[in-house]
Amino acid sequence: MKTKVTYKILALLLMMILSAPAYAYVPFLDADTSFYNKYPYIYFVGEKDSAALSEDYFFDHAGYVIFPVGKTKLPLNSPLLKELSGTVLPQMNRDSLQLNGVILRGAASPEGSWKYNKYLGQARTKSLVNFLKSQSAFPISDSLMSAKSEAEDYRLLCRQMMLKGDPDYSLVAILCDKYLGIGRQDILKRKLMQIRGGRLWRRLLKEYFPGLRAARLMLTVKKFEPAPVAQQPVVIAPPVMVEKAAPAILDTVYEDYRIPRRELLSVKTNLLFYGVYMPFGYDRYCPIPNVAIEYYPMHGHFTLGASLDFPWWVNYKRHKFFEVRNYQVEGRYYFKTNESNGTNETYKGPAFKGFYVQAYGHVGVFEIGLNVDRGYKGEGFGGGFGAGYVMPISKKGHWRLEFAAQFGYLYVKHDPFQFEYRGIELHDGLYYYDWVRPASEFKKRQYRYTYFGPTRVGVTLTYDLLYRTNKKTKKKLSFKRVSFRSYEKGRRVKK
Repeated sequence: MKTKVTYKILALLLMMILSAPAYAYVPFLDADTSFYNKYPYIYFVGEKDSAALSEDYFFDHAGYVIFPVGKTKLPLNSPLLKELSGTVLPQMNRDSLQLNGVILRGAASPEGSWKYNKYLGQARTKSLVNFLKSQSAFPISDSLMSAKSEAEDYRLLCRQMMLKGDPDYSLVAILCDKYLGIGRQDILKRKLMQIRGGRLWRRLLKEYFPGLRAARLMLTVKKFEPAPVAQQPVVIAPPVMVEKAAPAILDTVYEDYRIPRRELLSVKTNLLFYGVYMPFGYDRYCPIPNVAIEYYPMHGHFTLGASLDFPWWVNYKRHKFFEVRNYQVEGRYYFKTNESNGTNETYKGPAFKGFYVQAYGHVGVFEIGLNVDRGYKGEGFGGGFGAGYVMPISKKGHWRLEFAAQFGYLYVKHDPFQFEYRGIELHDGLYYYDWVRPASEFKKRQYRYTYFGPTRVGVTLTYDLLYRTNKKTKKKLSFKRVSFRSYEKGRRVKK
């Protein structure tokens, strides 16, 4: 009998425990929230508030972590991280403040490729999310997170320029509204890079871009108030970011964007040719003077070039000759040019650099004497393909080094010659073709030589000789009035 009573008491206690509200911690309803007033990124939500925050409010009040260029790891010396881990989150845990939502936004600055910037924005957002989850005493579910990443945060750029009263704000804002609305960040970047020969882009890069390499956050919280009956778990919706329509902008915009000064013509010389030593009976140091030029168009990947090799060394006493004139023309294709298309780097240094491939053709004449009894005279031509790499070596890129190799075909017609005529004691001090049959049967260029393989290697020093700018920049710039829709107190207004 006592055993049955004991079981009934235990069952009753178990029912009471299961029916009791299950709260994770003991609330302190009288917590003083004035402590949090100095932290603008903490937003208190009332019982009837919808916690709808505009983007402008978020940008103006959010806490932020600035990242070094190209980095995604949270910097340990960040003031926000020290504040959160050392003061804010511990105090929130002590005051039993319940997170209503977490708004996070990671971004990268516009320089660099869009694909890599997208990765940076996502990785920086994730780093801040992991930090918050590791520092909070209570679990932060993904349903409370409103995380977003921006590859290139042009909207924040416009906001910062507007707050600073930047004179170029209107121009940048118009371009952002025009091209972001149609998803053409590549065109937007190209236009910004071209304005005033790239000077605006360089100023933005210095003044505003460091602040865009960041992850921002805002915490919306409410005092925890347990419901009288906890039959069903209460799910609190995260805050909603409400985008405000862009205000009306009426301004004058340049329709003709200036293109920076570009190299027009460069002069170059192959340094390896000055260290040539001729074996095979010649046995002398014999440098090969050479000069080349390259023409660069205003746009595109193709360039044109021509070169001349002209060693002209004669030693009549030893009957040694090294006389060559070789003329070459070539066309190059550079894989990446310094012309902004949304992914390449900005206007800095030469437009044509990096890896290239080429096709070439050449013709030449030569006269090579090795000793009294052996020499060659003739003409030849050939062609082929090559590849190389161009590397700037000066601050502005005027001086460059090229590393290249060519492979192709060479066809030569030639005749051997000798000093005086063997077998006949003329001693007239003249040179004769090496021909033992009757003179009436002699025809020039009796011999042929063909070759296929490497034809040239080079380490070439290049200097930009001439420059030019876009012809349009010499004309008077045209102007265009541009108007945009605006909203005032929720109603559409036509300007």
